[in-house]
Amino acid sequence: MLKTIIMDFDGLIVDTEVVWYQIYVEWLREQKDYALTVQEFLTCVGSTPEDLFDKLDRGGIHVDRAQFARDTTARFLEESAFLPAKHGVEDFLRAAKENGLYVSLATSAGLKKPTVHLERLGLMRYFDLLVTAEDVERVKPYPDLFLKTAEKLGCSPAECLVVEDSLNGLTAGRNAGMRVLIVPNDVTRYCAFEGQYRLCGSLADVDVPALIADF
Repeated sequence: MLKTIIMDFDGLIVDTEVVWYQIYVEWLREQKDYALTVQEFLTCVGSTPEDLFDKLDRGGIHVDRAQFARDTTARFLEESAFLPAKHGVEDFLRAAKENGLYVSLATSAGLKKPTVHLERLGLMRYFDLLVTAEDVERVKPYPDLFLKTAEKLGCSPAECLVVEDSLNGLTAGRNAGMRVLIVPNDVTRYCAFEGQYRLCGSLADVDVPALIADF
């Protein structure tokens, strides 16, 4: 029986991944004369940039993490400040609550960013719980965020549906023993998704009562 919807944030609720990708591409081109590919960027989508930066380090392209943060954070905040919710997000959240489901956020980001955007967009009222990188030792692709959510809401993994846009999110959900609904964005559509419960082009395509009946 489905009891809980666990939502990612970046790239699923608000399309911040496209903003970040352009920032990464331009910074690495200007600072390191390096042409970052989408496939390389995908290694850190839904997780942290460390895997990407470690790979670049091994290839002789050293990224000073502190400098990168100083150079890019303000630009990201400015360019993402007025992004709308993605198509179908609010209708999906509303339907989940109307059908008696818990709704939680589980993100590899810290608490501040999703809180600011959810309040700005009027979506916070749909969420029963926010679980972030500050609540666990390991973020995606490890299952900790999802397992912590289930624990806090008193649900088993079999009673949870993870909604994700990234390969790291899919891996984390499967590692948690949960079904994963994938809704790619313009960056993560290049991922080779395998093993998901379902893949949809938009949350507007998802019928919540049908999901409940399928569980």
